Amino acid sequence: MFCSSCGIEVADNFRYCPQCGTSTGTAGFTSATGKPARTLSRPREDRKIAGVCAGIARYIGIDVTLVRILFLIFAVWPPTAGLIVYIVCWIVMPQDPLLLPPPRSAQAENATAAT
Repeated sequence: MFCSSCGIEVADNFRYCPQCGTSTGTAGFTSATGKPARTLSRPREDRKIAGVCAGIARYIGIDVTLVRILFLIFAVWPPTAGLIVYIVCWIVMPQDPLLLPPPRSAQAENATAAT
């Protein structure tokens, strides 16, 4: 891709031209599919109670054990602050969608029934 202002070649993943600073028009917070690159949600796997710590760790990109230890520290000192934040996150954070296998076609069911 080329910058529309100064004309130098710019990599496709750049949001701004490094030469003149003009926006390239590409959204930096989306992936190649057009969906947001990161979403804050509670995963269905790797959860202990509600998945809040696992979701926060996945969003930030750090180890889930560190997030769990921090929530535990904030639950003890200051008193109950971490517990209140955890419950609010449990209510506010959406859960990951349930991934179901694609439906079987009628031809596949007929083929298995014939054998």
